[in-house]
Amino acid sequence: MPARINQQRYFIYSLVALCLLYLGTEVFLNRYNMLAIDEFWFAHLIYHYQDALPYRDFAPYKTVLGYYLLLLPMLTSKGILSTLFFTKQIITLINTFIFFGSSWWLTRYFSRTAIIASLVLLMTSDIVLSYSTNIRVDLLGYWFCFFALLFLLEQRFFLAGLLLGLGFITTQKAVWYIFAADIALAAHWLVFTRNKKMIGCIVYCNIAIAGVIACYIAFWSWIADWNTVITSIFHEASVLYHLNWYDSARKLFWANIILFNPLLMALWPLSLISLFVTFNDDESYSYRLFAVITGFIILLCLIPYKMIFPYYMQVTLPILLILYAAFFTWLFTLFQANKTIKILIPRTMLWLLLIFYIGIMIYVLVEFKLPDIYLLICLIPLLLGTFITYHIKLGPGMNVLFRNLIFITMLFTGVIYPLSQIYLKMIKFHGDYQQAHINVINTLLQDGSDYVAGIELIYNKTQPIAGMRQLVGPAIDYLSSSSAELRPFMLASLYQDPNATSASVIAELKNADIKFYVNTYRIAALPANIRNYLQSQYEHFWGSIYLYAPGIAMGTNKVTLKFSGRYMIESPAMTQVIFNGKSYATKTILYIKKGTYLSSANHDYRLKLMPEEIKPLLNQNFQHEQLTKIVW
Repeated sequence: MPARINQQRYFIYSLVALCLLYLGTEVFLNRYNMLAIDEFWFAHLIYHYQDALPYRDFAPYKTVLGYYLLLLPMLTSKGILSTLFFTKQIITLINTFIFFGSSWWLTRYFSRTAIIASLVLLMTSDIVLSYSTNIRVDLLGYWFCFFALLFLLEQRFFLAGLLLGLGFITTQKAVWYIFAADIALAAHWLVFTRNKKMIGCIVYCNIAIAGVIACYIAFWSWIADWNTVITSIFHEASVLYHLNWYDSARKLFWANIILFNPLLMALWPLSLISLFVTFNDDESYSYRLFAVITGFIILLCLIPYKMIFPYYMQVTLPILLILYAAFFTWLFTLFQANKTIKILIPRTMLWLLLIFYIGIMIYVLVEFKLPDIYLLICLIPLLLGTFITYHIKLGPGMNVLFRNLIFITMLFTGVIYPLSQIYLKMIKFHGDYQQAHINVINTLLQDGSDYVAGIELIYNKTQPIAGMRQLVGPAIDYLSSSSAELRPFMLASLYQDPNATSASVIAELKNADIKFYVNTYRIAALPANIRNYLQSQYEHFWGSIYLYAPGIAMGTNKVTLKFSGRYMIESPAMTQVIFNGKSYATKTILYIKKGTYLSSANHDYRLKLMPEEIKPLLNQNFQHEQLTKIVW
């Protein structure tokens, strides 16, 4: 009894320490790191829910429950950056409580030490450190699915169905969890029960899922209309799934995912071995079967997915917490001296599976050009297979050696080395340059003027050029070609305009009051004619900001200025400029009201807007443009 109390005490201490470490690390990183480019877009989407209704007033991206949940923290803060940071900290706090509460819950099924090991592997991964606090709705949906899986372990099918339904109305990607859970329940029925009652429970769970989704559709169809809701929920999601534009980048995405999360990804398929090797009094086998099958199905859904951006791997966090708690429970129990190991398949088959796994690992390392140090992961199946096959002959001393070698290899390849890679990545993504720009951009827009950046950098300000609000790769290509193949993907929910062309964008730029543009990598990738127009009307001012500075041709011309303010005449030496009937030398600064004026000059020149109000915000350390530091 005292030993059990001590184990529980150590578990609580370890769990609290890990959760506090996660909380502190993420609070620091949220302020230190650059905000991901999609976080600006999602913040803009979320804020739109404050005064408009989805489906009726605008086309929503994804199902909408998550947006309303994240709208709450966004409405309780002031200031652009402070609101974004506050929202991220609230997400961090939610994740911390979920990690703590769910780990406690998992002790009903798996060993405490295994749960701590699973948490360590997760919390030191790039998926958690870089993406778990992103301003996105997806993880909220996956957490609903996570608790649904916990209820399924307890065979509380109706509650599980309700939570899976809530996951779906937060993000349609919850369908992966619904599909995987059904397959896992079917496998449980096949292996253990094979009775009608279990089939009824599975049906009952799916009816609950369908009920939640049906209520959601009925509610929004009552506010908007049926066709709009159905098209948004199902058709648009299907259209995006068939987008081939990112196919060429899939290899790069997977290389990035595996580079920073090597063991997290590598142990996933290896966990299948735990279904073929058991021992006496294996009380967690049924839970392990459910976790492994669910995890494996989700992995199989991810592998062919076309837009496998690294942040999409948020979907793995809930299932991997359960899966590795199950796997490590099996692994730790396997090494206990009083356990009689039972191999449920022929030993030759077991070794064929292990050799196949090693072959796949070597192929992945070579194909994705990963560090050679990751070859150490191949030691794990070799040592594990040798221990399982020869543990009786090896004796207690050698068994302890094999156990320690496996755990040391896991610690190095799963925690120590990946953390060193993540540390180097974090240095690269310091957010000071980006944060300084958001403050300057927001100040420049206080007079009601507009800007373009290819992304909605200010969540409460909408860019005026429909074809330039969300310049993802397919949208940029569409501006160049108006491709019929890409047209179905130009959705209003993605801030796209199917009628946009290079010519229409330039026409809109001429008519809009664009005070400046921010030269993100998306703007830099625009078609040449749009970039040429921007260069003719704007000039580098500070950092990544190009301020209004219309070029004026030599000779006599009418000039229309869009903004009142101080302008500096920029021209070659000895240029004679007569503006509004007065002669000025180059570098002269004068105040001009917006309007149309007569200009006469013997050389081309510019009138460069020189706003005074932002001078205190212009950090001279960021004077030179850094294209990769403004958004990523």
